[in-house]
Amino acid sequence: MSNVIPIEKPQDWYFTFGCGQVHAGHYHVIHGTFDEARMEMHARFEDKWSMQYPTAEAAGVEEWGLKILK
Repeated sequence: MSNVIPIEKPQDWYFTFGCGQVHAGHYHVIHGTFDEARMEMHARFEDKWSMQYPTAEAAGVEEWGLKILK
């Protein structure tokens, strides 16, 4: 058994907004590790967002016709 902790590689993370929120119907992309991206999302939008996904497909960008929020 190894005590080595794998290093997480930064990637693009896709964040969505819930119904009734100011940016509903949009998504926002932040590059970093899971935790780095999540902390940055909180810094930018506080708790006014919904979910974090590893891909645009998982976030439902095409399926739901979400628009990017830059």
